[in-house]
Amino acid sequence: MAEYREASGDRPGGADPGDDTDDQSGRIRRWVSEHGVQATAVLTLVVFGALFLYADAGAVIEAFSRFEWPAFAAVIGLTTVGYAFRFGKWEFYLRELGVEIPLKTSLTVFFSGLMMVVTPGKAGEVWKAWLLRDMEGTPASLTTSVVGAERVTDLVSLAMLAGVGVVAYGRSPTVLVVFAVAFAAGIGLLQWRAGCLRLLDAAASLPVVGQYATSLERFYESTYALFRLRPLSVATLLGIIAWGLEGVALWIVLAGFGIEAALLVGVFVFALGSVIGAVSMLPGGLGAAEASMAGLLLTFGISQSVAAGATMVIRVGTLWYAAILGFIVFSAHKYLADEPSPDA
Repeated sequence: MAEYREASGDRPGGADPGDDTDDQSGRIRRWVSEHGVQATAVLTLVVFGALFLYADAGAVIEAFSRFEWPAFAAVIGLTTVGYAFRFGKWEFYLRELGVEIPLKTSLTVFFSGLMMVVTPGKAGEVWKAWLLRDMEGTPASLTTSVVGAERVTDLVSLAMLAGVGVVAYGRSPTVLVVFAVAFAAGIGLLQWRAGCLRLLDAAASLPVVGQYATSLERFYESTYALFRLRPLSVATLLGIIAWGLEGVALWIVLAGFGIEAALLVGVFVFALGSVIGAVSMLPGGLGAAEASMAGLLLTFGISQSVAAGATMVIRVGTLWYAAILGFIVFSAHKYLADEPSPDA
């Protein structure tokens, strides 16, 4: 079993801002496991406790007593299938950049990264770039753009799913309009290649920043490539399918509580709640996502107890399922990597 390579400044293609002898990937993972997960777990308990109190704890418990738990198994199943599509997007992006790595490595990095969903805006998933660098020597400045593109197209996909509900149910489009304008402006600036390269050339003469000029240019060029029309369209489509499945899961959860709702209700509520949670930049979107989902469910005439219960079930079956799955995959990888070779 190949061992992790030591982080250094002489990676292929020049120095990486993320490549240093302190082992960025290890430090980020340790911080998340030692502090991030605990803080997010406590915040989850606080948010769920608030939902219990708001909806009347007794009524919520009574609603759970009627809940059909096979619906939760369906949530896990649909979420897992969604991860397959999101992995497809990860692989597609790597191939767009000409990064060819063994399938096992790609799966390990992608699924290990799921434990970073507990970081603000999932920003901690940039750790995947460092993990891939440690495993295969791929420059982090190249694959960091993949992680960024994943997050942006996730938001685009969720916004499009939510947009269908906004149109169908006549809800306020304010959040989605602000996001659409910001996204269009960002893509327009990113695709102004001549201007961006001039800025990078100017930055090369600055102290500290200048030593990373090669890596910054590599990061920009890969980001520019990933946000061109074809890769953007493919990635967004894969995202719509993946996140749409989690919206279907919420619909099934509502059915598990005995609520007959339109499929679009589940997809719309999950998508818009996820967008609000993401833009809040709170760890895992906690608080913002739950309040949004529960509040939206109330507007469809669903009782407070069921709205609170359904929100808790879908968040455990998506957010915490991802974190636990990521932790299990990475732990298994570390165990196998640290296991002595039979030939040793």
